Amino acid sequence: MLMVVATVLVGVAIYAYKSTKPPPPKICGSPNGPPITSPRIRLGDGRHLSYRERGLPKERAKHRVVLVHGWNRSKDIHLALSEEVMDELGVYIVTFDRAGYGESDPNPKRSVKSEAFDIQELADQLKLGPKFYVIGISIGTYSIWACLKLAGATLVVPVINYWWPSFPPKLVNDVFRKQLKRDQVKLTIAHNFPGLLYWWMTQKLFPYSSILQRHPTILSKRDLETLKQMPQEQILDEAKVKQQGEYESLHRDLMVHFGEWEFDPMELKNPFPNNEASVYLWQGHEDKLVPYELQRYVAKKLPWIDYHEVPDGGHQLIHEKGLCETMFRELLLERGVPKHISKFKIVIIHGFGSSKEMTFLVPQELIEELGIYFVLFDRAGYGESDPNPKRSVKTEALDIQELADQLQIGSKFYVIGVSMGSYPTWSCLRYIPDRLAGVAFVVPVINYKWRSLPKSLTKEDYRRRLVQLALWFSKYAPGLLQWWVTQKWIPSSPALQRNPFFFNDNDIEVLKKTPGFPMLSRDKLGERGVFDTLRGDFITGFDNWDFDPVDLSNPFTDNESSVHIWQGYEDKVVPFQLQRFITGKLPWIKYHEVPDGGHLIVHYDGICEAILRALLLGEESPLYRPKTTVNIP
Repeated sequence: MLMVVATVLVGVAIYAYKSTKPPPPKICGSPNGPPITSPRIRLGDGRHLSYRERGLPKERAKHRVVLVHGWNRSKDIHLALSEEVMDELGVYIVTFDRAGYGESDPNPKRSVKSEAFDIQELADQLKLGPKFYVIGISIGTYSIWACLKLAGATLVVPVINYWWPSFPPKLVNDVFRKQLKRDQVKLTIAHNFPGLLYWWMTQKLFPYSSILQRHPTILSKRDLETLKQMPQEQILDEAKVKQQGEYESLHRDLMVHFGEWEFDPMELKNPFPNNEASVYLWQGHEDKLVPYELQRYVAKKLPWIDYHEVPDGGHQLIHEKGLCETMFRELLLERGVPKHISKFKIVIIHGFGSSKEMTFLVPQELIEELGIYFVLFDRAGYGESDPNPKRSVKTEALDIQELADQLQIGSKFYVIGVSMGSYPTWSCLRYIPDRLAGVAFVVPVINYKWRSLPKSLTKEDYRRRLVQLALWFSKYAPGLLQWWVTQKWIPSSPALQRNPFFFNDNDIEVLKKTPGFPMLSRDKLGERGVFDTLRGDFITGFDNWDFDPVDLSNPFTDNESSVHIWQGYEDKVVPFQLQRFITGKLPWIKYHEVPDGGHLIVHYDGICEAILRALLLGEESPLYRPKTTVNIP
């Protein structure tokens, strides 16, 4: 009997041992191993790294980008960039199989640091130059946190390590508990008992991974739409991705990322202290795999990271054509030439719920050709600028003047105000006209309290009633207003819902490709500081002013420069009729109207270039002349 029991126990022990011991990897190019079909480099430790090149030849490229794939992916990841866009950007892109994936040799000593050195050695052997750009996706971002030689970096839905020391325990525990139980166990094992991870990922008794088992809750509605639209030929062959064994690809990835790091990313210093480049982070608010709450915390701890949150975005942002292109443009295209060599210096003023990170799409060739220096800033209370409890229309202009003086951009500069950023622009015309070299308004909001507006144009305008109602609540019942815009039972935020009541078809297409209005999300509006900033901005813009813009005089009486208004004919936020009335009363303003334009024309292809050519060179495009006239009362 004892012999039988001993035999059973030995058998169980042998089975348990074998269950936790992964099989040896099938090395590419070895006998009985997968074939080598792609170019590879030999690393200093003898391993091989497989890679794929896209875009322009690196010898002709203006920008060189290393793109790092995520979990269960490879160098053949679908990249939603057309050849035309890559040619336009002048970009060379190299993707590579990380250690153990695809055709790259496994690295039994893989670590966060070794992944960064693999990237560095790849760049050196491919002769990408002393500086290059990096874009990391999902779990592939742990390499980016450790990278050294950068010209700029973008992290796309970067996976969070719940054990980074800087996270507040309550926050990280609350978020961790929202994960599926199978993933909680998987990550706990990867961090605390990595030797058991192979067993957990291969046992059949319990659910082990929501991703590998394709649990329906891990994809947002937008993710599902994105995956449906991906070309079938671009969908990866997962068998080839992990052909050398799941342990050296998928399992080791989890152990490295969720293990103990040699550093805490939230203690990193800005790699670009002189603003010579930037680091960007893109997150989907509806991402079911990476919690936005922790991502926001990381971005708050590292204010030098430009954080973008796509309101209804999920985990598949990189595969969306419009967003992928936006990410590359933001990373590669600079915001102008250095001010000491520039010919034109322009201050751009953002609108409601936006920031200095707003998009202003201008070809880099035009920027360099004309010699343009841009400065964008967070208006009072926005982004990283202090609130101004005494904010007024006048203080906004004085802020701009002081910014220009401290940045030493000269006695005269250009101003471009977008949407709600137009009231500081009107203020510049009123209070500091002698400092202006030229002015452009883009879809400027209208204040229905301006005395000169005729009742015949505003009496039946539903927007006037909405503004009056919102203004009353902002001034006299702010608590009730905050409750209304954050409650979840009745739709109350059309901007987030892409409501055609406020946006035309072209605007809605723009919102599919941009972060939209992250500051106007219910979560952000629930934050007291954010709500108070927006409330103060709204009251200042739409309450009583101490001047009427229609009474202003032409600041350029000798035609040495000009003032422009750009308006969308289909703008549902600001009616074109009122814009035409203003320019009818102020004939020294040059009026441009985009025939099928809505309120987001600043994001349309070609519009920003047209704005600059009109403002700086006096080039008027017939495409944007109003097609009909309107009787001015």
